Amino acid sequence: MRIPALLAAAALLALPLAQAAYAAPSTPAVPGSAVPPIASKAPHTHGGPAVRSGAPLRAGAGHLSAYSKDLSVSVSPPSFPTAPGAVGTVLVTVCNNGTETPSSAPLVVNGPGDPGLTLTTDHAGPVDGGWNWIRFPVAANLAPASCETERIFANTISTTPGPHSYPGGTAVVTWDPAQNPDDNSAGWAFDTSAPVTNAVLELWRPPKPAGPGNPADFEILERNLGPSTDYPWRGRVVAQLPPGSKWLSSAPTYSPCEISADGTTATCPDTVNNTWANFNRGFALQVDPAATPGSSIPVTITQEAPANPDPHRFVLTVLIPVC
Repeated sequence: MRIPALLAAAALLALPLAQAAYAAPSTPAVPGSAVPPIASKAPHTHGGPAVRSGAPLRAGAGHLSAYSKDLSVSVSPPSFPTAPGAVGTVLVTVCNNGTETPSSAPLVVNGPGDPGLTLTTDHAGPVDGGWNWIRFPVAANLAPASCETERIFANTISTTPGPHSYPGGTAVVTWDPAQNPDDNSAGWAFDTSAPVTNAVLELWRPPKPAGPGNPADFEILERNLGPSTDYPWRGRVVAQLPPGSKWLSSAPTYSPCEISADGTTATCPDTVNNTWANFNRGFALQVDPAATPGSSIPVTITQEAPANPDPHRFVLTVLIPVC
């Protein structure tokens, strides 16, 4: 569901119309009308009241003394970019800059359309909304010279490209036709980062015991658990041996690992860039000739996605028994 025409133009409509639309949210749309029906949601049973502050307010946009009814709104998007498939918390603050106290006022928050946000809230009360817009009453008995802050949870879709900044978000609070029109709306942007790929490295075929100086081999499974690909660059798999042991080869031959000059490091291309994909990789090594029987050779295997934000590194330790 896309942004209803009423809400997409909320900042441009005359204030009485926006207020009337909220007063009857469940009224069906008239054929040919730009106002779609809005289904009411059941009241939320979680969360709590908005955080309020009695701190003195800064002067408004030059009209503070001229308006007795003056609710302002401001939006603080997440401080850091949100990864696609993750949730970013958007803070919306409503302040009473006038001298009268409202019984309540509708707040309408629209998210930027491009990242496909789903907006929810922990507001304790009736909430209406669609794909990327949300509406609920605020400022109930909000005293003059005080503020309250609501939390909006913006859930992104996993295919959202990033990193990118998406402008076009709006927030509008409507109290009365006589309210101050200069500060009752605000714009905001939502920033996304490169997608995070959750991965798992598993020991698929464990190594058999090998004597000092003898060969040993094992096989691992690389798995991409989503929610996204290694966007925009693929990562790599690095297998590290302690000094004394050396890598001999890797499998499959069509996706070989590059072995360092001293033989202790194998750097392999990460071919598991598609979500839910699996890939088996085998390693053959020579056990340290000076290894003590009864000990073990630790192998550290790291899957890296350097283009992604944290978590971007997944580690598996394999022990080679020395007999």
